[in-house]
Amino acid sequence: MENGMGSGMPEQPQEMPKTISYRRRGIDPRVIVGVAVVVLLILALLFFFSWTRIRTVQVDGLNTISPETVLRLAGLNRGATYFGVRENRIRAGIESNRYLAYEGMERIWPDMLYIKVYERERVADFLYMGVQYTLAEDAMVLESTTNITAAGSGMRVSGLSIRDIRVGAQVICQDEAQLAALLDIMLELKLQGVRDAVEEINLTNMDSIYLLSKDGYTANIGTAEDLRAKIGTVRAVTAELKRRGLSGGTIDATIPGQAAYRPGQ
Repeated sequence: MENGMGSGMPEQPQEMPKTISYRRRGIDPRVIVGVAVVVLLILALLFFFSWTRIRTVQVDGLNTISPETVLRLAGLNRGATYFGVRENRIRAGIESNRYLAYEGMERIWPDMLYIKVYERERVADFLYMGVQYTLAEDAMVLESTTNITAAGSGMRVSGLSIRDIRVGAQVICQDEAQLAALLDIMLELKLQGVRDAVEEINLTNMDSIYLLSKDGYTANIGTAEDLRAKIGTVRAVTAELKRRGLSGGTIDATIPGQAAYRPGQ
């Protein structure tokens, strides 16, 4: 029999589907501010460095080489900024030319750069193994030639004991004292204004160094010590000999402040 409750199981209520809600997350305002600050800093730096661009470069110490050549060697012909200048690069670029020696630089705010260089000049010639080398006053080798008739007009250097000699580098001697003596003598001759009057510096014997003048006098100055007094003595004696009409001969100036003259034969 059927009862009033019915024969089936009571229906279970259906479970409603869950609703998933999505909420769009906004960008953190702090991130926006940070990015803006970075962008502004970059723009400010770009403006600052462009504003501090080097606009004037003064090069001092040149005789025959143009300032434009120095700027090109230093890498400054393409523009540079006040704070972007690198001294080591400028030095290396300038000294890639063997006729130039870098001596220093100075930044002058806000847009000027001062560069000091030394331009080497041909001072002496040295003949070695059939090749004639032209030297600057710091013994830098400037040129070489096997055409001896095309030699320069500078004074000759003889008697050096060479270990290495090449264009674009300083002469290297077996005896460092020889090179030091040569440098000191060439400098002193320049300081006393008689470098152009000397025909030859002979360093064969370091205890008996000879200077040969273009007037035909030979001066023995002994060692490379007390050069100022010795060369000064040679100058004074030479002037007196010329006044007396005596040409040629040998001047012994091995003792500072003293001299003896022996006429030539």
